Amino acid sequence: MKILPEDVYGFLGNEVGIRSNSYEVLERLRLMYGRFYLGCDDTPQNGKRSGQDESRFRIQIVDNLASSNELFLNDNFYLYRLSKTDTYCRVTCKDLRTLINDSLRTCDPLTFVQGAVLRTICLLARDYQLMHAGAVSRENEGIIFPALSRMGKTTLALKLVSHGFRFLSDEVACINPDLEIVEPFPRKVNIRNGSRVLLRLPLKLNAIASSVGIEEEWEWTLDIEDIVPRSLSNPCTLRYILFLRGFGEKPRLEYISSANALFELPKFSISPIDNPAFMLFKFAPLLNKIQCFNLVMGDLDETAELVMQLVDRGRQ
Repeated sequence: MKILPEDVYGFLGNEVGIRSNSYEVLERLRLMYGRFYLGCDDTPQNGKRSGQDESRFRIQIVDNLASSNELFLNDNFYLYRLSKTDTYCRVTCKDLRTLINDSLRTCDPLTFVQGAVLRTICLLARDYQLMHAGAVSRENEGIIFPALSRMGKTTLALKLVSHGFRFLSDEVACINPDLEIVEPFPRKVNIRNGSRVLLRLPLKLNAIASSVGIEEEWEWTLDIEDIVPRSLSNPCTLRYILFLRGFGEKPRLEYISSANALFELPKFSISPIDNPAFMLFKFAPLLNKIQCFNLVMGDLDETAELVMQLVDRGRQ
């Protein structure tokens, strides 16, 4: 098995090297995490490395799908084994600190690899809590939209960016509760065809198209600034949390208390929660300073207008 030259990334102050025997795996990660990519280290695996190289955190991915329908990923926290059949993929995850095994199902191998790398980032970046949430900013004030999959995070974030908001992420809100800020986490944006039609986006020549899911629905992978130039946000102060609560005939906002929001937020955490009480303790002072709402989405234009009115009222 030949391990290819190591790709190096910078995630939230952590330098991460990723090794694999698969061009396809490395190319997919470069596509999705291109804005974090620092370059390729072609130093031989057994060669002498500098002190900086020795301190670099490493992930190794061994792709044996072609020969044995298996893929292995080791990030020194977990050892993952993905087994692929004709109908699904099953992942076994061993916690290398406790040697406890866990099993779960996943979608496809490349999506699994992206998710595993994201989980590693969460474990390295202890000052940050990563949430399943869209995130945008306006006038240095951050708004996040925690939600489950297929609830409109990407569509709403891109709609607001088209109205002058700045982009932080469509999927991963990166919060530092001590500094009370949201950091940009600009992975590539995956746009499904339904969202593309709602947003009236043309098919870009530099978009990467792929089929996803059992029904092989098509989605397009784009950098945010291929969609709206110069739209990437700087880190900003968190001011609003809008929990996406489904769809209705008309969009509506329902105020919720900071106490209720405090207990809702962990449900959307990507970062492992080893100590729930400690997380609540960290976030309580922050949530006392911001406004929290449930947001039921309706017509996309009307929903965006409702969010813009909320932010404009807060600035007056």
